[in-house]
Amino acid sequence: MNFSPEIFIEICSFLPPGDLFTLSQVCRKFRGYLCAPNSFATQQIWKESRLKFMPKEEMPPPEGMSEEKYAELLMTERGCQICKQIRECKIYWESEVRCCVICFYEKIVRTKMVKTKMVKLDI
Repeated sequence: MNFSPEIFIEICSFLPPGDLFTLSQVCRKFRGYLCAPNSFATQQIWKESRLKFMPKEEMPPPEGMSEEKYAELLMTERGCQICKQIRECKIYWESEVRCCVICFYEKIVRTKMVKTKMVKLDI
């Protein structure tokens, strides 16, 4: 299938973020269009989708975070990004992860403790 990026962008303007994620996994070309964090067009696709299909999420992403990553974190119905279980999750903005309490304490806190200890040991 061969069509211009402009047509692809137009098609994407009708899709919710979940469908954009699915589309980004179809082929390398689509992934290239949808997962280019430095592309203005890519950021616009995700931003417009977020604003249209997630109207409560008007705030822009935190500085340094792509629209794609922001939409991924906001999609709470996808559950924990670590264990993949559909349970109550919280977004930990500083770690850029959405996870359940169990995974947070098992994976995130332990990793941070290791990094802190490494810094103290000057590793």
